[in-house]
Amino acid sequence: MNAKLKPTEADKNIAACIDSEKSFSVIAGAGSGKTTSLVEALKRIREKHGKELRRHGQRVVCITYTNRAVDVISFRLGFDELFFVSTLHGFLWGEIVRFQDAIREALCEAIIPTQVAKAKKEDNGGDSQRAKKARAKLERLAREKDALKEKPLVKYEESTVSDYSKCVLNHDDVIDVASYLISNKPVLRKGLGFKYPYMFVDEAQDTFPQVMDALNAICAYKGLPIIGYFGDPMQQIYDKRAGGFTGPEGAAVIPKEENFRCSTSVINLLNNFRADLQQVPGEVNADVKGSVLITIVQAPIPDGPRNTYTAGQLDDVTAKFSQAVELWGWENNPSVKNLFLARRMIARRLGFIKLHELFTGLYSSSRSQSDYEDGTHYLLKPFVNGIFHLVEAFRSGNSKKTIETLRKTSPAYADDGENKEKSLRDMLDRASQYSEELEGMWRNSTLREILEYCRENALCPVSERLAYQLDRGPREEFDASNDEHQHEKGDWLADELFKFGTEELEKYIYFLDESSPFSTQHGVKGEEYEDVLVTIDDVEASWNAYSFSKVLTPGVAGEPTERQRELTEKLAYVCFSRAEVNLRILLFSSDAASAGEELIGRGLFEKDQVSYL
Repeated sequence: MNAKLKPTEADKNIAACIDSEKSFSVIAGAGSGKTTSLVEALKRIREKHGKELRRHGQRVVCITYTNRAVDVISFRLGFDELFFVSTLHGFLWGEIVRFQDAIREALCEAIIPTQVAKAKKEDNGGDSQRAKKARAKLERLAREKDALKEKPLVKYEESTVSDYSKCVLNHDDVIDVASYLISNKPVLRKGLGFKYPYMFVDEAQDTFPQVMDALNAICAYKGLPIIGYFGDPMQQIYDKRAGGFTGPEGAAVIPKEENFRCSTSVINLLNNFRADLQQVPGEVNADVKGSVLITIVQAPIPDGPRNTYTAGQLDDVTAKFSQAVELWGWENNPSVKNLFLARRMIARRLGFIKLHELFTGLYSSSRSQSDYEDGTHYLLKPFVNGIFHLVEAFRSGNSKKTIETLRKTSPAYADDGENKEKSLRDMLDRASQYSEELEGMWRNSTLREILEYCRENALCPVSERLAYQLDRGPREEFDASNDEHQHEKGDWLADELFKFGTEELEKYIYFLDESSPFSTQHGVKGEEYEDVLVTIDDVEASWNAYSFSKVLTPGVAGEPTERQRELTEKLAYVCFSRAEVNLRILLFSSDAASAGEELIGRGLFEKDQVSYL
């Protein structure tokens, strides 16, 4: 454990499960020190069984959700080869890729038939676009299944659309195929169980139900292998994930009730949002009272199309935000983290709304949107990782940063690159020239022109995908009903992006670098900040899956659907629990006075915590 913290009751129970070779699930609320408990449990396995495991060539697997989490856990374990710390997709694909025939068999026996059955339900024999699209899909799936008889090499590509004729699997297919194989192949289960006698799953609420069933099947009997899940059902905010989780039959359920992060005021609010786990302060924050305040704003009646605000109303909403910050005395508080319901709210405030709409619109996919949100999309990566750093270096006159950036990102400046024989003076002069020319282009050129300049001078790596987009001609008019166009819609996305100037891109990079105090509620999952301000406006967020107004004040806004209630309560819990000391909430309501009375009446907030604008 952390040197400052004693093992909790949950930690003792985890240790007992490991010692008795019993699977378990840890229900760990916000700020409970889940990652510390997980890492300490892994260290206990190393301490007690490490030598034996290494002697038998066995490892301990820890599956987590993001590459960032992989790095954090690996670091805390000293990058010990005993532990295989991996993302879920990386782990599953690595374990099944060698079973090429079995993968093709799974596609023919389970994956494609499931998609065929779904498409048949959507085909009513009529002439609607939905029915026509379903019939076209049935024809395509029949062709692709037939093509699998040729036994093409199975590949995994991080794309949205699969191509079974070429045996190209996407993100979802890897989950479905691996789960099917593990669940239906006893030999594979036995092999995995021997290879990994201890299996841990971090952020278990965000894994997939079929994966959980498959892993539980590996650990279904007493003794090794065992599985340990670590997570919080209340912090499941991604679609189609397990949410609730449990180990195989007989597994222990271990609640972790301490909250070492939040002040007592914030913990009290969090406890109002859930009945399954009531948290108590840990030993380090028991005396931190903090504060929670909610200010309710009378929202304008949306006059824009499809129940949206007009430009003038958006300006009024922004003005109310400034007034609330002044009311709380937070206008000059640099420690505040501003959380918004949706990234579009931030994009509008920071000035990259058109870029946002491109990567969330017609030509985007869930994968490209996710990569855009992370700053890892292959079209944006050269700018985020190097090009803009060169521009900034020239603006600040920082020649050292120019050279450091080029040595890190430019093939021309690599130790074994094309210029390795040139003198240092020559390379410094070239660096100065490149950065000056780039800064000029940054003010006046399109993104295509800048990328072409950088490729011509080898200033940044150009992937095969990016080179393809730069070299091909522009695509014809997009047809959303055309399956081929849907499969290749990233081409249209690239065409549109290449027309952009740099103004919005620079603001987007500013946001990614966390130079701005803004973030989305999804974006700060797992983070913590001393002071947090949450802005809640369902109209501006413009979504259907969530409704904070209905969940918080159903008497005023109407009852939410069960799906809206589940998603919204979890997202509210995640964002409120980021606050270490003080939490401020700005809620826009169609009836501010009644909403305040309802929040107090329901016991969510005390009367002295509520104010109005």
